[in-house]
Amino acid sequence: MYTSSSPAKYTFTILALSIVGLSAFGCAATQAIENKIDCGSVCNRYKDCFKKDYDVDACKSRCESSAKTDQDYQNKLNTCSACIDNQSCTSAVFSCGGKCGAIVP
Repeated sequence: MYTSSSPAKYTFTILALSIVGLSAFGCAATQAIENKIDCGSVCNRYKDCFKKDYDVDACKSRCESSAKTDQDYQNKLNTCSACIDNQSCTSAVFSCGGKCGAIVP
């Protein structure tokens, strides 16, 4: 049975579902961008501090792939990235070696 409020309810339902869908996509896209930044930062830092000829592109590719599919790896990446942030190479080695071992090399 058609009532005057049916179009409004239908429109509201469509709008609500659209917002939920876009929010989920937005979170996934944001996480992917954060992974790229964190992976790039960690891999470049390893090259700068330890091995000048380190293959940063291969490291980033492995890192991003693992972070996308493995929540435990994602957590380790976040921990490593936060640990090395704003530290010298020497400080990062002593403070973050255990936290970053799963990410590099």
